[in-house]
Amino acid sequence: MENEIILSIAIITRDRAEQLKAALKSCLACELPKRTEFVVIDNASTDETEEVVKEILGNSGYTYYYEKMDENIGAGKGRNYAFEKSKGEYVFSLDDDAFIDSKENKDFFIKAIDILNENNNIVSLTTQIYDTAWKHNRIVDEKIKIVDGIYRLNYICEGSNFLRRNFFDSPPYFPNVYGYEALPIVLKIFDSKMDNCFCDSLLAIHNPKIDKWDYLNEKNHGLLLKGLALPYAIKKMMYPKVFLPFLALAHSMRKRKYVKTISNAKETIKQIVNDTIRQYPINYKIKIRTVMRMLKDFGLSAF
Repeated sequence: MENEIILSIAIITRDRAEQLKAALKSCLACELPKRTEFVVIDNASTDETEEVVKEILGNSGYTYYYEKMDENIGAGKGRNYAFEKSKGEYVFSLDDDAFIDSKENKDFFIKAIDILNENNNIVSLTTQIYDTAWKHNRIVDEKIKIVDGIYRLNYICEGSNFLRRNFFDSPPYFPNVYGYEALPIVLKIFDSKMDNCFCDSLLAIHNPKIDKWDYLNEKNHGLLLKGLALPYAIKKMMYPKVFLPFLALAHSMRKRKYVKTISNAKETIKQIVNDTIRQYPINYKIKIRTVMRMLKDFGLSAF
């Protein structure tokens, strides 16, 4: 219908007013469908985030929804809440410390929507992300070509990603505080014989103030342990029982590789796994043939 929203740009933020300003302005500097809305969920910021949002979006000419939460509800719940408030046919998630390279990618949104309109099998479309902390692109893995410039991927970069709304009958993210909140989405997409894809010619820049992925820094060990625990917990809940021994073996090998020098790492990881399964149960099981297809496409990384 004429008044339906085509694109929702959803951002979850907390105490990053200056970076959020850059994110919002970069989106507005791109070509946008006339029926675009912005949805900003503020996880109880203590800085001038509210003023920044209202100043920039209030004069943008686009519809926007802003809500400041009473407490920090986390990334997963925040993304779900933004998805729930969004009305667009496509929902684009952008990290609050990222921005679109509008000089090189002025048609970023138009091009992404064209791809989604022309490929009804694509439910999720992740863009390339250049990370200023890593000093290289995030997505460098071998990928499965779908059509020219579009590749099948076995994960989602939540920081710059489009979702097709009508695939989901409820907000789709894993509702944890932080980390791997889009993994259940990937597994459900593959289980429905649809595609989770990546486009290298669409570029966003992730510009964090600190490098949380420097695992030589003891301060970042908690993130490393979550990175090992969370995907295992999610897959353990969603994979058929026949694959659980293979999941456990792959999990054990990763622990042996990455955390052998960190004290109490195995115990901490086990606790995170158990807490995650208890606090955020998933009742959806993917099919055996789905796992086999993932093994064929992505090898042992399926585990």
